[in-house]
Amino acid sequence: MVQRFPITLTQLTYFVECAKTLNMTAASQELHVAQSAVSTAITQLEKSLGAALFIRQHSKGLILTPAGSTLLHDSQRLFGVLNETIDSIRTDQSEVHGQITIACFNTLAPFLLPRLLGGLRTQHPDLEVLVVEGDHEECLAALRGGRADLAITYDLTSEAGIDNTVVGEFRPHVIVHAGHPLAGRKQVPLAKLAADPFVLLDLPSSSDYFLGMLRAAGIEPNLRYRSSSYETVRSMVATGLGYSILNQRPQISETYAGSRTVAVEISDPVPSLRVEVSSLTQVRRSARARAVEQAIREVIVA
Repeated sequence: MVQRFPITLTQLTYFVECAKTLNMTAASQELHVAQSAVSTAITQLEKSLGAALFIRQHSKGLILTPAGSTLLHDSQRLFGVLNETIDSIRTDQSEVHGQITIACFNTLAPFLLPRLLGGLRTQHPDLEVLVVEGDHEECLAALRGGRADLAITYDLTSEAGIDNTVVGEFRPHVIVHAGHPLAGRKQVPLAKLAADPFVLLDLPSSSDYFLGMLRAAGIEPNLRYRSSSYETVRSMVATGLGYSILNQRPQISETYAGSRTVAVEISDPVPSLRVEVSSLTQVRRSARARAVEQAIREVIVA
């Protein structure tokens, strides 16, 4: 006998979109349906389950209840299995179709995304790629909240329920202004910069990595300036406000301010940052996700 279920995939689809946006109006716009249809589907779903999935705040959106969080995680796993099944029965396995959303660490984005998206457009023209950017925690939150299928981040923290695949790594280097006494050196020990003002790329988790590197070398950094913007840090250094430590290297030395920075290798044994592609452990990676991961590897190696 065929088992009958009290809920439908349409209801689950509407629920997942509401859980992503925490706003029924935004969810209805993403789904291209009337808001009343979304509201009715959620109400019917809650009635069938006998539990409230959202706390509705007048004019302030939605809050997931514990029951809603449980259903969201299981729905993500269910849709992951369905996507995998659909991918597996397509007649042409070389073609990747559909939509995928990537969360990308914001300092990686300008170096990685243009070439990644360009390569995917050529290799998989029927794949629609959406992108959200944020810091490390924001990218992982997008994964956990169902707003992204994959996240591209550095291995700054370890999170339960997140499956990480290392796709490359970048060794840190020092940047100084063009007139700095050490600008002509190929490499330098961090101790040579101990007295100089330090300009920190101040992002959650990243700041601990940079400051920890200096302290491991026996240096208490002379922290003078900080910014969450990669280019602002470079411009500050280029105008002589101090030195900084970064991992990514632009193809040009000029900054927005017009002055130049010079990259100098660090002679100390310092930890590299590994780039990871992350997804929820409970959701199997689809053919789309695997295609994106492969494309990321190709961009980093190139």
